[in-house]
Amino acid sequence: KQSYQRRMVREAVVSSRVREAVVSTQSTGFSVVNYLTMETLGHKSVEIDHAASHLGRCEGLIGLIRSIPLLRAQHRYTLIPNTSLAKAGISQHEIIKGKHPDKLKDVVHDIASSAHVHMTHCEGLMKTLPGSARMGLLPLTPAKLFLQRLEKFDFDVNDEKALRRPAFLTVRLVRQRIGFSFAINVDLVNKYGKVKLKKFPK
Repeated sequence: KQSYQRRMVREAVVSSRVREAVVSTQSTGFSVVNYLTMETLGHKSVEIDHAASHLGRCEGLIGLIRSIPLLRAQHRYTLIPNTSLAKAGISQHEIIKGKHPDKLKDVVHDIASSAHVHMTHCEGLMKTLPGSARMGLLPLTPAKLFLQRLEKFDFDVNDEKALRRPAFLTVRLVRQRIGFSFAINVDLVNKYGKVKLKKFPK
């Protein structure tokens, strides 16, 4: 028979692997949706795949951050990977108990920093893509706004205002979409030349 201590260690290892697998699957799921969106828009290239992948990983990490207070309150559990916990010097149990809020901020900062790196890479790749392709990466806007708001509130997920939806998000998305539509027209002009409009005879 296994001792109680060995069972605890084994269950902790399995739990850690499950958490990391869930986080990885979540990011992959977002990326797959982005790939499909880009293909639906008629775009497929190495650069577009990379942009969609970075956006998906950013979205997955943001989803992980958002899940922390919800899972802790409803299920007494979190999906935070052990690597982030080890950097901050805090355990899952301490997070669930609400201990060391400053260390939890360090954990969130670590995860958000990784999301920010993927966001920056996606933004850089977007500049090289045509307007119609950039339209498929619109989810980058709410992701960027979320990270900015999180930074403003010192990465405190215990503060509901840090996780609140940005004001006028729909308006911002519409304005950005209009900008992409203008870019599409510019792309068409560059590709086919200026379209000559018909006029009434003089």
